[in-house]
Amino acid sequence: MNERINWMDWSKFLAVALTIPCHIPQTRGDQPVTYFEVFLLACLMFNSGYLKKKRTDWKDNLRRYWHSLIIPYLVYNILFYPFWFARFYIIHGFLPTHPSVALKPIIGMFLLQTNSSFSYELNPVTWFIAALLIAHLLLDFSFHLKYGQLLMVVLCALGIALYVVSKYNHFTAQYVLIGISKSLIFYYMGYLCRQYEVFKKCDLRKDATWFAITFILSIVLFNYHANETYFPLHMLSYFPTVLAGLFAFIFFCKMLNGVRSDIIVNYSNGTMVFIGMHWMMVGFIRYSILKPIFHVSGDYVYTPLEAYSLGLLVTLLLYPIILFFQAKMPWMLGKRG
Repeated sequence: MNERINWMDWSKFLAVALTIPCHIPQTRGDQPVTYFEVFLLACLMFNSGYLKKKRTDWKDNLRRYWHSLIIPYLVYNILFYPFWFARFYIIHGFLPTHPSVALKPIIGMFLLQTNSSFSYELNPVTWFIAALLIAHLLLDFSFHLKYGQLLMVVLCALGIALYVVSKYNHFTAQYVLIGISKSLIFYYMGYLCRQYEVFKKCDLRKDATWFAITFILSIVLFNYHANETYFPLHMLSYFPTVLAGLFAFIFFCKMLNGVRSDIIVNYSNGTMVFIGMHWMMVGFIRYSILKPIFHVSGDYVYTPLEAYSLGLLVTLLLYPIILFFQAKMPWMLGKRG
């Protein structure tokens, strides 16, 4: 049994927990994105790549992915379907009457959360699960090639190019395509860091020093990137900004390596629950509590304090659910039952 990497448990937990307020509509002032929005996806993909093991047995890999990714993707979308109907009724005042409308989210689920004339996104944040599956398969395929590392470098470069072009032309809004285009490089970076034992040793003083350096750098780069309106410079500063934020996040988590907690381990084990359920829980609180009781409109934009407070509430509410799934339904965590 492999020894747990404590700082990675912190990294997995904080990355998904901070993602929740990023998905809540909130005021952003003069900047189009928030600080965390820029690099949290890179953190999630880096974590996944860092924990990826080199296995070349396709049959075994597909069996693992069936349990760890495909089943959770299907289950958390099916679980979301009744909520989709409820939200549809709250927004429109009536339920979908034609089967073609009611089936659009199901079609969208199988098309990996694609919005089109014949499909709707169902549980939109589960696009990450599909993107992670594709990243795993690409890396597995490269293991069988003589120049597999070169292939991954080329795919990462093509992904960056595709993301830049899509930002310029807005030719697609497909979550999986855009998400994996801009984050495959960080997934592969995570895998290589584990292989070459980068970040293996933790030293509080050194990690704190590097955190301070990379955090300040990330703030400077973020402010430049977020306020730069000239497209070439805006995009040229994007990946350095993400990289600086990612490193600051990693060094911060490494600083916490000496702080061990069963709660953090449980949250780390339950990252799939965060991904699959947080959007539904935010919507439930928004439409079932805030709107009817406190008369908060459905299109209300939260202040940052309100968004992070709501994110904290959802994080706390998810904990007993994670414990229950660990004990009774491990497949909801992407584990074999």
